[in-house]
Amino acid sequence: MHPYYDKLPPHVRDPEWSKWYSDVRSGRFAVLDFETTSHDKGSALNKDNELILACWTIVDRDDLTVTKKYKFGNEYEMQELIEDLKFCEFFVAHNAKFELQWLKRCGFDLRSRPAYCTMLGQWVLDGNLRKPRSLSALAKSYNVTKKLDRISLLISSGYPVEWIPKSWLLEYCEHDVKATLEIFLKQVQLLDESNLLPLVHVRNLTCSVLADIEFNGLTLDPRAVMDEYETTIKQYQDASASLREIAGDGVNFNSGKQLAALLYEKLGFIPPTDPRTRLPIVTAKGVLATDSATLGKLVAKDEVQTTFLTKYKEFNKLSALLTKNLEFFVGVVREYGCKFYAVFNQGVTKTGRLSSSGRPLLFTGQKKPKGVQGQNLPRQYKRLFWSGDEDYYVGEADAAQLEFRVAAALGRDKIAIDEIISGADVHSFTAQVLTEAGEPTTRQAAKSSTFSPLFGGMGKTPAQKAYAEFFKAKYKGISDTQRGWILSVINNKELTTPYGMKFYWPEVKVSTRTGHVNVGTEVMNFAIQGLATGEIIPLVLVHFWHLIEDTGIVVVNTIHDSIISLVPKGSEELYEELSKWCFTDAVFPYLSKGYNFDFVAPLGCGIKLSRNWGQSDTEIIFNVLPDGTSTRKEK
Repeated sequence: MHPYYDKLPPHVRDPEWSKWYSDVRSGRFAVLDFETTSHDKGSALNKDNELILACWTIVDRDDLTVTKKYKFGNEYEMQELIEDLKFCEFFVAHNAKFELQWLKRCGFDLRSRPAYCTMLGQWVLDGNLRKPRSLSALAKSYNVTKKLDRISLLISSGYPVEWIPKSWLLEYCEHDVKATLEIFLKQVQLLDESNLLPLVHVRNLTCSVLADIEFNGLTLDPRAVMDEYETTIKQYQDASASLREIAGDGVNFNSGKQLAALLYEKLGFIPPTDPRTRLPIVTAKGVLATDSATLGKLVAKDEVQTTFLTKYKEFNKLSALLTKNLEFFVGVVREYGCKFYAVFNQGVTKTGRLSSSGRPLLFTGQKKPKGVQGQNLPRQYKRLFWSGDEDYYVGEADAAQLEFRVAAALGRDKIAIDEIISGADVHSFTAQVLTEAGEPTTRQAAKSSTFSPLFGGMGKTPAQKAYAEFFKAKYKGISDTQRGWILSVINNKELTTPYGMKFYWPEVKVSTRTGHVNVGTEVMNFAIQGLATGEIIPLVLVHFWHLIEDTGIVVVNTIHDSIISLVPKGSEELYEELSKWCFTDAVFPYLSKGYNFDFVAPLGCGIKLSRNWGQSDTEIIFNVLPDGTSTRKEK
């Protein structure tokens, strides 16, 4: 066994640890709820918030006792709670990231004990179905203790929590603990019967990681930000001037009515039509539409129209970059010390992957706060971030071609696996097929088409359609497996994936005329994306976060299939070794033992280190087979 396993706590090292949740015969756990002041919904990330009350119940399954406790006080007065948690295998909370972050402020070691989150447990049970998962909704669904409505109404209406009488607040908090315990006991039984506890456990472990890294924040490079802002402003002004030459002064491009008059009356564009009605696309008010989707269908018939479309697309792109990103970045540089914080969300997506939202900041002269989330940052703006310290690099480690490798493993596709092992250039194959089908293209331009058929893309042009057929025939193991998933959904309205996750499509329909399945693309996608970024990347993140303790390496962001860290200079080899092991070697045995799924394809990892995020000219790439055989190359 690799020495890294000795550095991991039992609840991470042993994939079967999740049995503790359902083992009623032994062990001790706690159920916890906090009441706090209400800035930013009580978030511990807001330094102005204070802890008011903690209520917890200790369930000892050895001597069959239940002990209720509470403490009014701030984060420095919770020593009894912290000591009690040290003697529990785990603790339970609803939306546990909230409690975890307050525990961190109380001095609790988030790596020492996992938190079971009843919201995340329900997320797994619901699969891809969107259902309410608040504590009130689950209490009603499980028919357990209800929340106290009068206190809920006070808090939700903005009444300061600290003004609520202590006796009322205590009753309210104890009710929530009781409801959470009752939900947990019923929920964990359902999860155990469905063999879903291992999946919930990984989400619980991930919750602790996210609770920690949200405190770290992202740091902008002030000179890079200001240079980019000034350049983009100049480009925006030039694009605006070019549009004015065509449109004339006085046209407000943000006014749908004025833009419609310009496009369809002055410039003479033919309005795009709805393929179902064959009538021009209009707004709810009956005005010719000018939204981005409609404008994307406009066809230029002369030089003036061609110039306008080119300049308008450029103008729109620059406007979006300014309003959605650069203006926020400039405000952070000028007023918030170059640092801002993102929030990572679990329980939102249908596939199990993370999503992100920004913590809003109010800038001088603005009426409304603005925010930027941490995951969908424009790729070209990575370079605007740095560590904030010249003694640190920004490290980016990502999973190489993860979704294709997952598809190969799920489909047991020998051709795909052999190509991954040999390092075949699949994008060159794509370019060759497209070119031979009458659409000459380059390897770089063909990249966007390479894996499109993997997610149901059938192509729009004859060449793209020919490539889609080529892809399905070449990777028959993948395409046959996906076809089997679709048939399962048609017959059963649900799909149980090979790694245990269950997805549901009660609304599945098959066209009797064409055979088209209305949810076919989702079915083809969800199992792949679910394993790739819903299970594997969280596993990687959890192992990496635990192993970097006391190394000086700090995780500051995670984006779909990558982890971004601050790495002390002199720790380059350690960072490379940890990244490679967590992204590859650690995953195979965990999936096998915890998920009862043998991942038969290689896993890969690409690693970059540079002063500013993603700016290294060199990328170290590992390719690791399930038997541990690995190759390393620099690109």
